[in-house]
Amino acid sequence: MGIPATILDKSAQGTGPASNVPYQLAQYGPFMKLLAQDPLWDMNQQDAINNIEQWFSETGSLYAVVSKEQMLEVAHNVFDVMQSVKVHDTRSRGALAECLSHSKTNKLKLILAIGRTLESGGRNDLAQRLLQSATEAVEGLLWSTNSISNIQLLVLMALYYYHLDEEVRTGRIIGFAARLCLEMGLHRRATVNSFANLEEQAAALRTFRCVYMLERRTSLGQGIPFYIQDCHIDPPLFAMGGHDAVTTALLDWTKLAGKTWHALNSQVEKESAINFDELDYLDYQIGQWYHHLADELKLESIQPGQEVRHAQAVLFLRKSHLYNLIYRPVLQSSTRIAQHQRYAHKAVAIAKESLQMLSSLNENTGIIKRNPLFFKHLLLTAFGNLLLAVVNASSMFCDNVKVEFDIALDMIRMLSNRSPLLMALWKRLQGLRRLRAQLSSYSTTTASSYNGQGDEARSLECSPDTDSMMFDELFPALQLDAMDMPVDTLGDAIVRDQLNDFFDLPPVSASGTRSDWVFSTWDGST
Repeated sequence: MGIPATILDKSAQGTGPASNVPYQLAQYGPFMKLLAQDPLWDMNQQDAINNIEQWFSETGSLYAVVSKEQMLEVAHNVFDVMQSVKVHDTRSRGALAECLSHSKTNKLKLILAIGRTLESGGRNDLAQRLLQSATEAVEGLLWSTNSISNIQLLVLMALYYYHLDEEVRTGRIIGFAARLCLEMGLHRRATVNSFANLEEQAAALRTFRCVYMLERRTSLGQGIPFYIQDCHIDPPLFAMGGHDAVTTALLDWTKLAGKTWHALNSQVEKESAINFDELDYLDYQIGQWYHHLADELKLESIQPGQEVRHAQAVLFLRKSHLYNLIYRPVLQSSTRIAQHQRYAHKAVAIAKESLQMLSSLNENTGIIKRNPLFFKHLLLTAFGNLLLAVVNASSMFCDNVKVEFDIALDMIRMLSNRSPLLMALWKRLQGLRRLRAQLSSYSTTTASSYNGQGDEARSLECSPDTDSMMFDELFPALQLDAMDMPVDTLGDAIVRDQLNDFFDLPPVSASGTRSDWVFSTWDGST
């Protein structure tokens, strides 16, 4: 299923699988010719197994919509049949046709596509062809009979686009999967109990949990309402079947994410009053959630040489992301900061801690380098909060956030080639640096012209296009008046207006292409 799309791309390259597939297959008719050009011929079994093992050790363990053992078994079966065709091409054609068109093989292709994408650090030709070879099967789900297997395909395709940083497509696909779950009644215990055997019940529960968590996560990032509401789920449902401590923690976090979404959505407008009782209660619940995790799942600090589990990094990320989100409204105006300084200082402290931990993870482990997009949201949210603090209360926070601000700038630069959103942010920051340099040069030249030092002043102009960037290039030292109060120069005012615009630009367009938007008003994660 879906092979014609693969053929189109394969033929466009002018290369074929002749070195791996017996050329005699093409003699047995058009269908066999299609099978001979399946992208799986361009992979070997060991590479496929390595991709599966690596994916299930990290992101695949969080969204285990299919089991690792099942996918390894499918991989062995598929490559055994393909090897058999190489040796006995005429006797194994039927098995090959059945094998390559099976729904389990389509799931395998999507997992391998994700693995190749992570390996290459972005779009990969073989990953694209693996995706396309399964696309036709997924596209048919709009009209076909609903099933657990079909929903699993949607989840895996959503995760593929997630690893390409295409959050609009990810959200649309996982939203469709959520709708199918509700249509099947997977949010009800009675429906799950109606499946014929324990294996089918386990698959239904596993699938629903993954859709529930990924849809909520995507909705939180985009600020879009989610299909699966907690009030519609049977309370005992997630206790059925049993699951590990990490899954339990992520399910509990997902409920907190829903509460956070509702709280922030009621404060969308900057002028809306903040419900501090609700904020305090959310802060308490997030803290209690993390406090009650097993010690081996917590991450308090990282020492050189310390082994950090992927689950530890993820759970710290989840905690910090919610903390940064709930305190964002406090920093959205200078008036709020002045009126609620205790909350503002806590918001900045949380953002600083988040960026320090991201820096430690990056310096001491390979977790962020392997999965940069997974940690992108916390980076953007924490950086956005520091940016708001500096823009709206410079004299209060400038001297206190320079180190963490520079950490964020360095990580944004480093990861910008992996994310269009981070690249857009980096380019806008470079533009602001050029603006700051031009304004500083103009002010210096104007002032010096009265003293006959114009040429010397022009020689002081900095080069704004260097690779790295620092806090002082965007926010030079504050000028003080005779009363030791900060003076807002023309350049400061212009740059601060530009920075404030980061939070007011329109979001992603309806066509799915990204605008210049960087931070949403209330979230900032996408």
